[in-house]
Amino acid sequence: VEVCSLKMLRTLGVLVVLACSSIYVSAVPKCMGSCDTKDFMCSSTCYTNSENLLCSCEDPPFGDDPAKCKDAEGNDCALQPEVDPTAAVENEDGCKAACVASSDCGAYIFDQILTANRCRLIKECQSQQEAAVPTPCTDCLSGRNCHTCPQLTYTAGATNIHWICDSSGDAYNNEAVEGTKCTPTHRCQIDGDDEAIPAEIECKSPEGGSDMGTWSVGDTPFDEKNCDTQCPCSKITIPKSEDTNLFCDSAEQPVDDANGNWEIDGSTTCDVVCDGQIFIPISCKFNKDGTQTAWHITYGGQDITLDDQTTCFSCSGSNCEEDPNTTAATTKAPTTATPTTATPTTPAPTTAAPTTAPKDKP
Repeated sequence: VEVCSLKMLRTLGVLVVLACSSIYVSAVPKCMGSCDTKDFMCSSTCYTNSENLLCSCEDPPFGDDPAKCKDAEGNDCALQPEVDPTAAVENEDGCKAACVASSDCGAYIFDQILTANRCRLIKECQSQQEAAVPTPCTDCLSGRNCHTCPQLTYTAGATNIHWICDSSGDAYNNEAVEGTKCTPTHRCQIDGDDEAIPAEIECKSPEGGSDMGTWSVGDTPFDEKNCDTQCPCSKITIPKSEDTNLFCDSAEQPVDDANGNWEIDGSTTCDVVCDGQIFIPISCKFNKDGTQTAWHITYGGQDITLDDQTTCFSCSGSNCEEDPNTTAATTKAPTTATPTTATPTTPAPTTAAPTTAPKDKP
């Protein structure tokens, strides 16, 4: 980010000088794969400046002398007893092990200087911009400390939103590494709130010494156990009558409303049965662009969307008309329906009444 300011200088008048300076916003380089939950390290693209350097171990290019480890000022490093300088400069694994054994080490960089191997233990993984390194390192192998967030809890449902993440594997079966971002499969309004479903969630580094990262929306914690929110349809009434019955796929049948009728809320798929002959599935579904839900019926092999204002659906129009608090379906049933196996007792209407479902097959 480049910031410019105006400075006023008086030299035989007023001279305006535009002074610009650059401010770099620090961003920890992302993990380039999974987070090793044994060592809590991941591969990443790390750089460092001298202030960030803890120790640099170099393998002498000639002879059998042991590797030398120096800090940024050229003094011998105060290494942990578990750190073997010779093993640290042998390969990337040795350098990584040296970092894991060092309490202050947050990242490592393994590379070569001419023909000598070098292992640098650093406080944190810096970006190339933050470390002010002019050219990319093409032979560097590096990694940093990492954390993972708990798995997301999957909740099935025709109108439940789910999460797609920018990491390998899905966050429902794997612990996502910090920096992972996820977006919802659908968006919808819930209780009048257009922002009820966040546009993005992110796995962030833990705070307060915890080993587990946290899912967040910005700076606000996000509950991964209740992440698959249902986008509901408004409740719809199915009046109880001699010609209408209702069967649903949930363990419990829909509750009765104050008038003794069935009331469904979109959390289940049901069949409205007319005269015991015509079975009409009714369910809550997303629209094509995935931004809202509506009631749908299946009749004559066609998927029919009910009007947004529909609050009642019945085999007979009079059943809905008897309740002044409901609005009947206005969607017409198709005039060419696929025959059912039931024997019709009356011809099906060619244009369905606004409140009615067909009583038998056409």
